[in-house]
Amino acid sequence: MNINIKKSAALIICVCLILAITTGCESKSDLNTPEIENTENTENIENNQNNQIIETEENIVDINNNEKIFKVDGTKIISPDEKEFLIKGVNVNGPGWAFSRDTLQDIDLITDVWQFNTVRLCAAIGWEWSQNYNSDLDGIIKAFTDRNIVVILEVHDYTGIYPPLDDVGYRSENVKYVYPVSDLTEWWVDKAERFKDNSYVWFNIMNEPGSDNSKQSADLWFDIHGRVIEAIRNTGAENIIVLDEHGWGQGSGYIGGKDSYASAIIRMGPELNKKYDNLVYSLHVYDAWRDGQPRFDDYFRDAKELDLCVILGEFGVMKDNVSQHNAVKCMYNSAIKNNIGRIYWAWDDGGLPVSESGGCWTIDKTDGSMPGNLTWVGEMVWLDNRGLLNSPVPEYDLVLDLLPNGDFEDGMTGWQDWGGCSVRDGESYNGSKALVLTSESGGGAGRPLELKPNTTYTFSAWGKADKQTSSNIDVGVKYTPADNPGYEQHYFVSFNKTEWTQKSVTFTMPDDFSGATLFIWKNDANTAFWLDDLELVEVADGE
Repeated sequence: MNINIKKSAALIICVCLILAITTGCESKSDLNTPEIENTENTENIENNQNNQIIETEENIVDINNNEKIFKVDGTKIISPDEKEFLIKGVNVNGPGWAFSRDTLQDIDLITDVWQFNTVRLCAAIGWEWSQNYNSDLDGIIKAFTDRNIVVILEVHDYTGIYPPLDDVGYRSENVKYVYPVSDLTEWWVDKAERFKDNSYVWFNIMNEPGSDNSKQSADLWFDIHGRVIEAIRNTGAENIIVLDEHGWGQGSGYIGGKDSYASAIIRMGPELNKKYDNLVYSLHVYDAWRDGQPRFDDYFRDAKELDLCVILGEFGVMKDNVSQHNAVKCMYNSAIKNNIGRIYWAWDDGGLPVSESGGCWTIDKTDGSMPGNLTWVGEMVWLDNRGLLNSPVPEYDLVLDLLPNGDFEDGMTGWQDWGGCSVRDGESYNGSKALVLTSESGGGAGRPLELKPNTTYTFSAWGKADKQTSSNIDVGVKYTPADNPGYEQHYFVSFNKTEWTQKSVTFTMPDDFSGATLFIWKNDANTAFWLDDLELVEVADGE
């Protein structure tokens, strides 16, 4: 859309209307959009010569083109009242989304009790089993925007992928169809036409597109977003448009920084900003951002230097997930001081609970006082929405074993399989389950650890090989010292004999570090190894 033509046309209309007013003509506005204030008469024209408002049958026109809308000004979002708008939001169920709970039944809890100022309305186009869930899009949007709550409408179908560039798409599951970019574009054009007069509705084109941090992914991110943005703007819609980061929305934790393709936003966003106004870029925060406060600081600094407006469109914490607790703590400590808006995942996802009972609607108090059943992250969100959360945020206490499921009796629960792993019953030295790494390839496993600085630990494990070998399987703890970020410190034991053997190593953590991980690794593709009863204990002073 040519912005200059739009401005010229508006000025011509305004001059004509001023002439009509001076000859005694009157007009009335008929607006339903919540961001614009109706004017009862023409006194504003005489009393406010520097910012004159003229009423028409269709709209309220500002003679200086200062429309009362949300807009992006550099790195900031500006609200209709011309103040900086800091998002404090939550993801909620929308049309076609997987969760069936009705969103509008909770609107008072969302807006009045929790005091969120934004909802990210999760929708899906091709999830055929859920198309009847929360299907009244217009009703949901009207209910929230009538309360001056921003609604960020998003499409969840392309998580970890991109829409096909053909005109057909493909079926990925029996009840899920992945529509091509042409269909995605048509979907957004329809929404732009319907909501372009409501500045409280923002368009979040794709949830977490792409699964890696490659140049190919960044190029697709740029191309597809560009196509859809162009189509939206061609409808005349100037609503804010939100673009999720690639790599499952996390930008690979920004490992590699601005000179890599970890972030499509940092690499490609400036080019989109040259072509289009009112773009907001959204980062999601999960395990990839563990120990990430320096990387958050770098990300926000680089975005600011490039004049990119960044928000945090999702962050969440599973109940016993050490990495996610750590990542969210780091996120808050950086986002608060950098004034970055944030949106919790999610209102209705008991897997990432904010209360001991599950989702946000399960709190035990609804009178505005702090509920008594909040989790650590629930308390953070509650305080943050009220402006009561400061950096550094309070620490969490998970009260977990240092090394849960080190005996593999729960299979691979809590472990990341890096290749070649399986858990087999009856194959341990004591007849219980054991972890087996096959002889078909190299490989291993790992899990994050929550260790304390300046603290001594002892790690022990049982292990054996299927044959006497000169190669080893190594098992132990690794981390990155803060004063040497390019180096990994390892403390481990090794096994290469055919009989079960227990080994241990004792070590002391430094005062500042990141990425503490329990690792298991073998390079030998011709040898199988067995492991069991991995234990990690804190050594008391003097022991």
